[in-house]
Amino acid sequence: MPTSKPNIVFIIADHQAFYGHDREGEYEFKPPRYEQFASEGIRFDRAYSVCPLCSPARSSMMTGIYPSSHGIIMNTEADGVGNQPDLDSGQQLYSHYLSQAGYRNGYVGKWHCGRERLPIDYGIEGWSLPDYGKIYMSDAYKAYAEERGFGDARALIEYNINYPEWQGQEIVLHDPSPWKFMNGSGILVGPPEAHEEQFVAHLACEKLREFAASDQPFSLVVSLWGPHQPYYPSAEYAAMVDPADIPEYPSFNDDLSGRPLRHFFHREISHLSSQSWPDWSDWQQILARAYAQGLQTDAAVGDVLDTLDELELTDNTIVIWLADHGDAVAAHGGLWDKSNSFMEEVARVPCAIRLPNRIAPGQRTDALVSNMDATATMLDAAGIAVPAYMHSRSLLPLCDGDSDAQWSDELVCEHLGHGHFFPQRLLMTDRYKYVFSLHDMNELYDLQDDPFELNNLAHQPDYADVVADLRGRLLRHVEASDMRNQRLKRIFLLAMECDR
Repeated sequence: MPTSKPNIVFIIADHQAFYGHDREGEYEFKPPRYEQFASEGIRFDRAYSVCPLCSPARSSMMTGIYPSSHGIIMNTEADGVGNQPDLDSGQQLYSHYLSQAGYRNGYVGKWHCGRERLPIDYGIEGWSLPDYGKIYMSDAYKAYAEERGFGDARALIEYNINYPEWQGQEIVLHDPSPWKFMNGSGILVGPPEAHEEQFVAHLACEKLREFAASDQPFSLVVSLWGPHQPYYPSAEYAAMVDPADIPEYPSFNDDLSGRPLRHFFHREISHLSSQSWPDWSDWQQILARAYAQGLQTDAAVGDVLDTLDELELTDNTIVIWLADHGDAVAAHGGLWDKSNSFMEEVARVPCAIRLPNRIAPGQRTDALVSNMDATATMLDAAGIAVPAYMHSRSLLPLCDGDSDAQWSDELVCEHLGHGHFFPQRLLMTDRYKYVFSLHDMNELYDLQDDPFELNNLAHQPDYADVVADLRGRLLRHVEASDMRNQRLKRIFLLAMECDR
């Protein structure tokens, strides 16, 4: 039943190979449902992750504040360096404000914003798992699979960084740790409906049908586990991507010359493969599975969008579709996973918004936005004033084509490293990308002339004035920030002052 307030559907893909993988005239990778969806509203071509790591980014999207403010600065399973395993018990989420405005709130899928507390602990209906979650071993998935006769989830392993002896074997994807099968690629055995993405979409569609029976406005977060590795698409989707068609990625042969230690550290220590991948042909196969998993995730979201149509909810539902962060796969000399860096491949995310009765179709913008801005956008769409403490900014003025909308010409994002402590701050402008690192080399890239970041300009004399300007802007941002760790804030400020 339609309501006066718009319903809200927030779709979060996880760890998506996006930036650089669709190269006009060389290789096109355009997931069809996302392309169609973006054409029906507004596409944000310069969207970044507020922190290119799952838990910090997701927690910022739930709270509307930077990781340094909410306290989850690394993934929830990471101990030390002041990282919190859960959000504070009194922390207000987007759902708190929506509930006060009369919304019924749901959440289905990956959470990864806490070890102990789940969405239900914040008054949100639905289903999720603590920490990263082991979806194929969950009671909910087992019941779903048993009802359909799928049996245990299994994958034919083609590559695995940690267990090369598995190559060619069919493995049951059951283990107490979600990381056991993580760093690999292959084919999921069984029909597409057995895949975790289709399972999450199924739960989301069921929740939409339940919400549609009420006259209460609702919000629903649909949080996918994909296309995050392991890249195990179903055979039907794997067949859509021919590895031989994938040309060499532009930075694949990068020897990391002039780049910070953290890049070498990630490639040579954190994710060094125990099997040799010397040839592009190996990476073609891996990328083909990554792209296929992207297509399968795209189709799962399509199921949710089709259900909105079926329930006649589309016209009065704002849908925000983005990812928590990107994927470094095959970039810069053959990386795997997210890396400890801010490279565009891990920092840039897809982002599009649709609301047929308000947002004109076919729009694109280069405005610098982050996925944290989704929080304020949801509140604004519901007619709720965005709290002053939030760092999130509503994207609706950009969606409305408001020429008077005041939008910043810079964007600041955070990173503390992935598994290892590499504190960094990113400042983006329309052309330049500056990364200040607390105890490693800084970076400056001219993305207009060097879109794949092959030439670090941070220490070239001709760019000293650019560096000084961007460092000064970043210094002012850190000075004004409400970082929870005041000691780290003081160290950042001192280091930037000393770097003048």
